[in-house]
Amino acid sequence: MLRTFAVIVLIAYGGICLNGQSDGTKGCLSEQEFAPVAVNNPGSKVTFKCDRATPLDLIRGTGRQTRIPIGLVLGRNPGILSKAAHSYDLEKVDARFALLEAIQGTGYSLNEENNVLVLIAGDLSSRQRQLLTQPHVGFKPGSDKTMIELGVSLTMWLRVSVHPEAGFAGSISGSTNDERFNVEGTLSGTTEEIANRIVSLGTKGMWILRVDPRPSSSGSTDEIEIDPY
Repeated sequence: MLRTFAVIVLIAYGGICLNGQSDGTKGCLSEQEFAPVAVNNPGSKVTFKCDRATPLDLIRGTGRQTRIPIGLVLGRNPGILSKAAHSYDLEKVDARFALLEAIQGTGYSLNEENNVLVLIAGDLSSRQRQLLTQPHVGFKPGSDKTMIELGVSLTMWLRVSVHPEAGFAGSISGSTNDERFNVEGTLSGTTEEIANRIVSLGTKGMWILRVDPRPSSSGSTDEIEIDPY
């Protein structure tokens, strides 16, 4: 059973609409489930066999099979991981190997930050890099929040840091049995550091930072998308 959570802060300057499920996946990537299901995969191995799958399919599949938290920073060409189809034949490989296979030839690099595997585009603009490392002080996640809601809160916090005079509005679709978390007090750190902490909660997840390479006069579309496993 789905329900909608309203999130309204001041006057709407830029819209934000994030869904509990990502767009309907196709091909060899299994559908995301609303209710977390524990995966019996003690070795955290990845098996991914598909004649036509995108690198992003493999990245998402790696996260869902292993429940290792992942971060993804998109660059000037955000579609490079989701447009070209490839043939993959991976069986019981580790997560790092699978992710390196996914980003081969894309210009992305793989780093590990506090047990989160973070993929970073090689063509980041100065603005994209700045917002990735933007410091946040006093971010209050709140209690009884889903991972999706925490990501939306961080998105709005990020947008306000760029346009402090603006407010934002949006809605979040979720499930009545989504995992909920109580994050006490305030969090301080960069956008990347806080996103890493969010996807390291519970049954883990993946964050994607989508930032315009240049400032826009038509309203902010910068966001941190959270994909819980």
